[in-house]
Amino acid sequence: MPKPALKSTIPSFKDESGINFRMAGEILTLEDPDGVVSDLVGLLDGTREPTSVFTELTGRHPAVTREEFDQALADLDEARLLHDADASHEGLTAYDLERWSRSLGFFETYATLARSKYAYQRSIRDTKVAMLGVGGVGSHVLMDLVAMGFRDIRIVDFDTVELSNLNRQVLYGEQYIGKSKIEQAAAWVKGYNSDVTLHTLEKKLMSADDVYEAVHDRDIVIAAIDRPKTRALTWLNEGCLRAGAALVTGGVDTQRAVHFTVLPGISGCVACWKSAAHAADATSRDIYLQQRTEEDAGLRFGEDMAAFDGLVSLQTAFLVGELVRLATGVSTPLSVGRLLQVTFQTPVLAERETWQRDPDCPACKGVTAPARFAALRGALTPAPPLVQQGAWPND
Repeated sequence: MPKPALKSTIPSFKDESGINFRMAGEILTLEDPDGVVSDLVGLLDGTREPTSVFTELTGRHPAVTREEFDQALADLDEARLLHDADASHEGLTAYDLERWSRSLGFFETYATLARSKYAYQRSIRDTKVAMLGVGGVGSHVLMDLVAMGFRDIRIVDFDTVELSNLNRQVLYGEQYIGKSKIEQAAAWVKGYNSDVTLHTLEKKLMSADDVYEAVHDRDIVIAAIDRPKTRALTWLNEGCLRAGAALVTGGVDTQRAVHFTVLPGISGCVACWKSAAHAADATSRDIYLQQRTEEDAGLRFGEDMAAFDGLVSLQTAFLVGELVRLATGVSTPLSVGRLLQVTFQTPVLAERETWQRDPDCPACKGVTAPARFAALRGALTPAPPLVQQGAWPND
């Protein structure tokens, strides 16, 4: 039986209007004309089970019925004001609780009587992630993965550190120029958190089979590889579909950063997107085919020579946010089946393209949804809003 408690991360203040709760710059006011709410709030200190709270409350306010009390408790829980003070933190050591105390504070704001802040952190700990590419975006994301408590990570890269990397690849430094990125990234990970189970694969991914080898046992894949430009997405798509792994990917494109997510068996895949886009836009199709011809001739694309660290940091934030939504279920993922972008001129997340799953797609036809993501099928229609939302549920 839970012991309901008001969240310390959501402070409350009493005035003539009632009880005011403040979170993320917004105020939720509960009117309290007869003092019942004030007394109820005072009893929700995490030392009592609901029946004891009800008994003490009715000792002061005999007219309150059990049905009214249960409804009030449910309403407070739905408003995300309550958590279970007696929730188990089994599997998290004293070291874990201190190291991730601020993350736990964040997750507490989403916790309910049914799911604790510790459950969210355990989900992060137990999710198996692959980081494909530890260059500009990938090195930033890797640092955040380790900082947040992901402990089973595979990193894949083949490159060495170059001087031109250092305008954005802050994991490295001048002393590492000419050295293996994968080796330096692994050394940083182990130095930052020795408890991480780190798998390294120093290899250039050049086929769907290569991708599958890298992700076959992963839950979520963060892909930050951009070469070969016209083929990498196809390989990523096929490899992740085969593995049943969620694919979160994108990149920095001169003045914008973009990302999207493919959930096997739930969303449209990259092949669904490409076929629909090329059928609807002949110019887009022709540019893609021309790029493939140029790439086959060994040419690099000029836009790949432009990378601004600020956009890399924004891209990292969006990828990490999506990763946490997928790993924990703390809120609905935003980029499933749609390309989201933020530009330097207007740094606000916006929808650029959307696509649906093609039931006849040769790449994803017959693919079933992994059990851990199956519940998302109904939550993604309609697509989650990108406009500013209130701090309280249903605002």
